[in-house]
Amino acid sequence: MRIIKNREKLSGWLDISQSASGVVLAVFLWTHLLLVSSILFGEEAMTWVAKTMELSFLSADGHGYPWVVTIMAMAIAVIALLHVLVAVHKMPLNFRQQKALKQQLNLVNHGDTRLWVWQAVTGAVIFLLLPVHLWLIGAAPETIGPFGSAARIWQQGVWLLYLPLLLCVELHAAIGVYRVAVKWGAVRDLNSRSRLKKIKSIVSVIFIVVGIASLLAFLPYANVQ
Repeated sequence: MRIIKNREKLSGWLDISQSASGVVLAVFLWTHLLLVSSILFGEEAMTWVAKTMELSFLSADGHGYPWVVTIMAMAIAVIALLHVLVAVHKMPLNFRQQKALKQQLNLVNHGDTRLWVWQAVTGAVIFLLLPVHLWLIGAAPETIGPFGSAARIWQQGVWLLYLPLLLCVELHAAIGVYRVAVKWGAVRDLNSRSRLKKIKSIVSVIFIVVGIASLLAFLPYANVQ
């Protein structure tokens, strides 16, 4: 009996940790994308955002502290790793579990289960791509800005990483926040769940469009020396 209670406590702790870390990452993601989208308002706007993130207002010379960005990248990496570790216990990792999931999807057309599958697939892609992104940013924080970011994205071809990462993180985050809301009782009826699904889809589309527009906005700065 005691073992069962301990397992239930552990399972509850894992659920809370997964939900909390997921919401933190989703909020950071959307905030990060909005900050990057400052490039849509021009060179000066993004330069101001980049310098503010480096705490330039606290430095005597106004150049800021690029290492602050490195610390932020490391912190996000730790939270993301925690999120992966607590989420993986629910993943169908072996063939038997995958077969059972496929049979269930064939028998019952349950929309939320299919959303979970999409979240698992996008999560696997993010697991592969996010460390590269965090390394690129954390290793050279001083290059963040209209010209440095543009050179990285277009001259160095990093858009090939950023585009699929953008699509996956936006879908993953929106689905995740929706599932957290449903799981912890934020919606209690089918009509509310349906409305929340529509909001989820709208949020995904908006942020994906903003993200792609931001990538394209860097293009004019890519060949400026």
